[in-house]
Amino acid sequence: MKQALEQALQQALDLLLKDIEGAESPEVQLTRTKSREHGDYATNAAMPLARLLKRSPQQIAASILELVIWPDAVESAEIAGPGFINIRLKQASEAGVLKTILIAGDDYGRVPLDEKAEKVNLEFVSANPTGPMHVGHARGAVVGDVLGRLLAMCGRNVHREYYINDAGAQIGVLAESVWLRMRELQGETIELPESAYPGDYVIEIAKEILEHIDFHALIAMDDEARTALLGRESVAANMAMIREDLGALNIAFDLYFSESGLHDSGRVLELIEKLKADGIVYPGTLPPPKGKEVTDYQPVEQLLFRTTDFGDDVDRPLAKQDGTPTYFAADIAYHVDKFQRGFGRMIDVWGADHGGYVTRVQAAMKALTGLEAQPDVLLVQMVNLTRDGKPVRMSKRAGTFVTLREVVDEVGADAVRFNFMTRRVESQLDFDLEVAKKKNDENPVYYVQYAYARVCAILRKAEEEGVVFGDLQDVDVSVLTSHEEQRLISHLLAYPEALKSAADKLEAYRIATFTMRLAADFHSFYHKHRVVTDDATLTAARLLLAKAVAQVIRNALAVLGVSAPERM
Repeated sequence: MKQALEQALQQALDLLLKDIEGAESPEVQLTRTKSREHGDYATNAAMPLARLLKRSPQQIAASILELVIWPDAVESAEIAGPGFINIRLKQASEAGVLKTILIAGDDYGRVPLDEKAEKVNLEFVSANPTGPMHVGHARGAVVGDVLGRLLAMCGRNVHREYYINDAGAQIGVLAESVWLRMRELQGETIELPESAYPGDYVIEIAKEILEHIDFHALIAMDDEARTALLGRESVAANMAMIREDLGALNIAFDLYFSESGLHDSGRVLELIEKLKADGIVYPGTLPPPKGKEVTDYQPVEQLLFRTTDFGDDVDRPLAKQDGTPTYFAADIAYHVDKFQRGFGRMIDVWGADHGGYVTRVQAAMKALTGLEAQPDVLLVQMVNLTRDGKPVRMSKRAGTFVTLREVVDEVGADAVRFNFMTRRVESQLDFDLEVAKKKNDENPVYYVQYAYARVCAILRKAEEEGVVFGDLQDVDVSVLTSHEEQRLISHLLAYPEALKSAADKLEAYRIATFTMRLAADFHSFYHKHRVVTDDATLTAARLLLAKAVAQVIRNALAVLGVSAPERM
């Protein structure tokens, strides 16, 4: 319906401007009104034309209304305020969406994939492979996965990617931590340095490696060879654990991309040489770190990238004094590799502590590819994990934090996924383990799933009582006139628009919000109206309404990666 209205208004604008040389019709955009007192849809299409036509928006709106040919579903249209056009639909026309929903089923709201559409690279999680995933990683994982599902639902060509940071000093520290634990397992008394990775998982990795590599063979190796081998083995063991943890949340990737592979292929050094040839790197020194009083700062000459020429606030080092590439060099080589693989748009989901890193990567991409504001970065705030309002202590297995797997095992994947999507990524999230297990309206996921299960129970009861639904097209939806019924219908009608808006703004939390509101509307309807009544016509219409509500809740939960149980 929204598209039909926009098309009718667009044709009216084209007629209005057809005799004005060089004039282009602005794109018509309709929004749902906040109150049905102002109609069902509103547009400000007249306002942008005031300067061009040298007339008031109210006069232009009047001309548009003279020219527009409305679909049959429109009851009236009127000018409001400074020049808005408010459109009211016939009461039964919107109810027709109920039949549309049931015919479309799981595809209601879905836009078919356009194979020619711009390829979108969605990178998320990318946790260092040095230990188990923690709760903070879990929020970024869920946000990225739901965003991927949402974009795919809206017809975007999405490729999901995990960047494995398997190069750099942290892998050497991991290898040394595992080696110390191996020696401990052989009976040696060891002392872990402060830099070592704590936690029982390191012991587990040490045991796992010793199952297929002889300890004495490791002793016989020189330190560098042993560290390299244990680094590779430990990363592989941790990535297997990370994949398993992600699997517990029903998260999968199209590609796991290795940072060490970039270095081994020579692409990082090739990038640095290209930048040298382009004249946008130079040997130089950096000023002392901002915001800190440093008394013993010694400037060191490094190879610097002129990122300030492309919007950054300071030039960035690409190579250290000894000539080895920085992490930044590898990171921009990775993003350039994405571009070379045909991704015109890149979306990265990072932790909030990476906020200062966004501008430099975008500046580098502008210099190397010409792309503006790429990658598009979502910064996900931390999770405050509590139990009955009190902070949860760290995990023995991880040593310093609570692991993702511990939380999923306790409250379930559905509770984690849904609750992690109930707030904007820019906002910190309070997640109480006891609330997440409650079976009442304090627990958002239970509240929504119960609305779906309630519909299923109504349909089962109707069947048991011999209520025959009949042919879908024969149901008279014009009898759905109560405030609660009309509110539900409006909500269902808005679902495709809600998907598109959330996808366009990269705000996937809006789907959780939409679903909670729909569930609330249905619970309100249920408490005020019987679905199965003595009136066969009304019963059929309300069963149709309930079925449509259940279908949209099911579809929205699928976008969120949450199950829709029929019994609770």
